[in-house]
Amino acid sequence: MHSQLAIKYPLRAKFLLCMVTLLVITVPQMFNSPDDSLERGTFVFRILLLLFIAGAIAVSLYRSAGKPKTLLLEPEKLVLEGKEVSTADIHGVWINERWYGIKLKQRRIVPMKLCFVLQPRQPAGEPELLQWAEEHGIPVERRFFIRWM
Repeated sequence: MHSQLAIKYPLRAKFLLCMVTLLVITVPQMFNSPDDSLERGTFVFRILLLLFIAGAIAVSLYRSAGKPKTLLLEPEKLVLEGKEVSTADIHGVWINERWYGIKLKQRRIVPMKLCFVLQPRQPAGEPELLQWAEEHGIPVERRFFIRWM
């Protein structure tokens, strides 16, 4: 069975809200001048935290605003953005509301690249994905799953 599904990386509103809140808390504290070595250490830590937060927001917005990607369901593998995932490496397909995650056996959480939403113009996408998983003996669960970044 060869199927092609149009997918998009989800906009993660809760994540963005938390990061913006941390940004709002961190930025005003940056204007305090460091007086001693302990405060210099916290100043450097705040700069690193600020860079991490800004980077996480940028990556999240860039991924969710991008063009739809293609997920290929092939007989013994899954192909997403040119990367192949063998069915032997897949632990399960997890569904959380409208989010889909492909959980790999060697990972504890769903990798960011394997977390997606189906495009709304493709109503037959979920049945195709579920049928592909059933044909390959991959369990499908409707449950909460953790995604990295």
